[in-house]
Amino acid sequence: MTQDGRQDRLDRIEAILLQTAQQQQVNTSALAQLTAKVDGLTEEVDSLRDIVMHSIQNAESDRTLFQAEIRRIWEYLLGQSGNGRGEG
Repeated sequence: MTQDGRQDRLDRIEAILLQTAQQQQVNTSALAQLTAKVDGLTEEVDSLRDIVMHSIQNAESDRTLFQAEIRRIWEYLLGQSGNGRGEG
């Protein structure tokens, strides 16, 4: 291989190394952006989970209160009619 051939080969290797380094910088930047987005989504999902859990707790509490109120009304109606049909 001639001196010019070796120099051309070295130039190509340097160009490839430069291109690889530049691509690595792009990939690192993209990964950092993606990581930030994932972190943001994780926070949003955590917040949504908290909201849903609070809503479930409220629904369970409301259900218990509604059942107690229905039972109270039913017992009142039974006490008024004596047989639960309003006939008396």
